[in-house]
Amino acid sequence: MAYQYHLVASFPADRNFKGTLEMYNNAGNLVFGPVEALGRGSNLPTNGFDHTQWIKKDADVPTGEYATSVIAPGPSIFSYGPYNRVWLHPALSGDAKIAEEAGRNGILIHGGELTTDKSLPWYPLRPTFGCIRLENSNQKALIEAIEHAGGGTGMITINNLLKIYEVNAPWNKI
Repeated sequence: MAYQYHLVASFPADRNFKGTLEMYNNAGNLVFGPVEALGRGSNLPTNGFDHTQWIKKDADVPTGEYATSVIAPGPSIFSYGPYNRVWLHPALSGDAKIAEEAGRNGILIHGGELTTDKSLPWYPLRPTFGCIRLENSNQKALIEAIEHAGGGTGMITINNLLKIYEVNAPWNKI
């Protein structure tokens, strides 16, 4: 399938920390970002009070690939922000596919109100119920970039960033 755009979200394995989101057009040119993004879920009964259980609802966003499409703003500006959202569905590969086959769905990219607590490692973003959060201004710019790329169906690759010692590890040398 031909995609109009390709999003890339890169997160630390420890999702208490922010990562980045960027977008490439179908010619492979960077047209948006990178901007700060948070892929951290919440500690709720649905995931055994452990946000790291990516296969479960409301947990951290799983790595892998999804098809994407733009959908209408959410019902709550506090939770989703005032702009259209990006729906990650269906999962195409990786842990994303495993999680979807286990019943996980409803993963989005959206904005929402920010936290004011500067002591939190994800400041100013807030954890979600298993989605990717951007600042509202970045969500607006992302939707505009998708529209400029022709809208339609895109894809996203979600990956974990390697730590410095992993990058320099012997198993990563060619």
